[in-house]
Amino acid sequence: MKRIILVLMMPLMALGQSNFNLSLVGSYEWPTTEGSDIWGWVDGSGNEYALIGLNDGFACVNVSNPTNPVQEFYISDINSTWRDVKTWGNFAYITTEADAGLLIVDLTDMTGGTYWHVSNFTHPTNGSSVEFTAAHNLFIDENGICYIFGASSATGGSPSDGAIFLDVAANATAPVYLGEWDDEYIHDGMVRGDTMYAGCIYAGELFVVDVSDKNNPSTLGTHSTPNAFTHNAWISDDGDFVFTTDEKSDAYLAAYDISNINNIQEVDRIQSNPGELSIPHNTHVDGNFLITSYYRDGTTVHDITQPNNMIQVAHYDSYSGAGNGFDGCWGTYPFFPSGLIISSEINSSANQSAKLMIYERGFVQACYLEGNITDATNGNNLSGASIVILNTPITNNSTSNLLGEYVSGTASAANYDVVFSKPGYLADTLSASLTNGVITILDAALQPLVAFNAGGMVVDVLGNGIASTDVVIYNDDFTFTMTTDANGNFSINSMYEGSYEVITGKWGYITSCDNEYIDASSSITITLEEGYYDDFIFDFGWTVNGNASTGLWERGEPEGTILAVWQGTSYGALEFNPELDVSLDCGDFAFVTGNGGGSAGDDDVDDGNTVLTSPVFDAINNSANYVEYYKWFAIGGGNGNSSDELTISISNGITTVLLETITLNSSPLNSWTYSIFDMSQYITLTTTMQLIIETADLGSGDLIEAAFDKFSITNTTSTINEQELTTHKGKLIKIVDVLGRSVNTTEKTPLFYIYENGVVEKRIVIQ
Repeated sequence: MKRIILVLMMPLMALGQSNFNLSLVGSYEWPTTEGSDIWGWVDGSGNEYALIGLNDGFACVNVSNPTNPVQEFYISDINSTWRDVKTWGNFAYITTEADAGLLIVDLTDMTGGTYWHVSNFTHPTNGSSVEFTAAHNLFIDENGICYIFGASSATGGSPSDGAIFLDVAANATAPVYLGEWDDEYIHDGMVRGDTMYAGCIYAGELFVVDVSDKNNPSTLGTHSTPNAFTHNAWISDDGDFVFTTDEKSDAYLAAYDISNINNIQEVDRIQSNPGELSIPHNTHVDGNFLITSYYRDGTTVHDITQPNNMIQVAHYDSYSGAGNGFDGCWGTYPFFPSGLIISSEINSSANQSAKLMIYERGFVQACYLEGNITDATNGNNLSGASIVILNTPITNNSTSNLLGEYVSGTASAANYDVVFSKPGYLADTLSASLTNGVITILDAALQPLVAFNAGGMVVDVLGNGIASTDVVIYNDDFTFTMTTDANGNFSINSMYEGSYEVITGKWGYITSCDNEYIDASSSITITLEEGYYDDFIFDFGWTVNGNASTGLWERGEPEGTILAVWQGTSYGALEFNPELDVSLDCGDFAFVTGNGGGSAGDDDVDDGNTVLTSPVFDAINNSANYVEYYKWFAIGGGNGNSSDELTISISNGITTVLLETITLNSSPLNSWTYSIFDMSQYITLTTTMQLIIETADLGSGDLIEAAFDKFSITNTTSTINEQELTTHKGKLIKIVDVLGRSVNTTEKTPLFYIYENGVVEKRIVIQ
């Protein structure tokens, strides 16, 4: 039950913020708008300025006195979520996905009164031209060539949505068109010398392109990125490595050796805050450090002295929330001579205002740990072994490679305990004294464990074996799946002693999930109560029908998607397909409509309906009147067709009646919501009941996503008093709802009763 208690506490824990080796020394806020990307500029006197994209324009802030930043000017522009800023000489260049063209600002005029919007660009020799009114991003190289990424035109033209090359060195306020590359859509990129490093987000790949001939650029090499949604790329100072971000939940920063462009090799990947679902955005190389903006995790710093061993050495979490979403930090700029790092916040404060954050550095090179892991009995190298440095300020776990070698490290010098472990081996803890900037070698030899065979039985409340029951027994190292025989027995070969999660289920019984310590002497007996319950950890035979072209119901661990803007409507950062199933159940599965991840429209319901139908259940012999479940429905864009809805119906084998309908107006959108119905009030109960869940997108072009989880059939449960609870479970500590909020026993919702001995019990209170 430990897992349940932790889940209940998460809403409170998620509110915390943290910082390490980065100090906030100043900030500037725009209370009526949101922020986007950021860049920096230094004038001839050494004054430093932050250049900020805002939803409603562009701002220049003097940060020479970082504790007292001063806005020099603001230029109003067409409203847009996206603005990107770069500089050449004394000019700033700003793109936006609004139809405003390229905004060029003369930074020598600190009144903000000297600027141009340019949309048409002509080739200086052959007279060819291009027009773009909107673009996602831009970069300006050391030669004054401006690369426009993801361009489009309001006049119906077809400029490159890859890269357009403009010469701003020749004429800063009237750039000339040199050529373009349009093999793929480029979301963001950077250029050094004659080579472009492009984040082709929809291809999910890093592209390396020779742009020495602007009229005829050519692709030199490509490589997929870990999460197949390549947002940006940045080259190391020596030119031998490239670093990328993927703009997805729990995505990686990745490093690639490009010294042989014909054989690009990924050499490392790292997550800043594993398991917390945060999304990385932009990363920049600053010497031996990688400075990255994470939406809800703020600004992070990694030591990349050894690109095959990236180590996080600093962070500042500037956003009050956590998890999946496009809030918080948009971009960061680390290249000021003073060493200041500036970051832009989309909406860091309670009133959703844009903010400039100014940081001082407190980080140095990391402490590096390397070594080899072997089998203590034969000296063979052990691959896949885990290395964990205990009590570090920032977690940086590692795994040994095929040769048994590992690399790891931490930000701060100290004496550490290091735990080495591998499935089938006894874990070993060794001590290491780690020093900043120094490689410490620490080898380990692990003793193999002795395997044994285990067995068990699944029985009903009378002790009779239950045949054909699904059983899964697992921990971090091993997973065993099996089905009971005709007598309810199961067996496991080559198991190892330890603590395991044991989940058992069959249609017609209540799924059991528990934690057991299993050794060679264990005899596992699992008792299942009759009833109907399904959180979809097992496949109990729900059927899927319908004629939708995409987005059919499927069972799996949900892959969340985010919707920001659709057909001109802003949704902020709406979680459209859920990232997580309903908490407080067994496992992480649910039924969802399409589960391909990507953007909100990639695998939603389109061009028809999709119908999910339960297996048959008996509501007579089980005296079960109540059906309960959790559902999710999100709808956006399109015409809001009235047929675009989620319906839940009940059938008795003869008649089908509607229990509820969720529409555009009633949709809870990005949240799981609970329902309970007394079926006897709607339909005659029989032994051949089924639940039917249907959703559709019938021609309106809407975005439609739905999900369904934690189905059960129960009988009437009367109000439970504290005396009854205490008698059966021990001292009652508190009663909470699904969000962990304290409630009282008169609530007509699912309640969770928490006892001093760690037991958590769910009850439905019916008045």
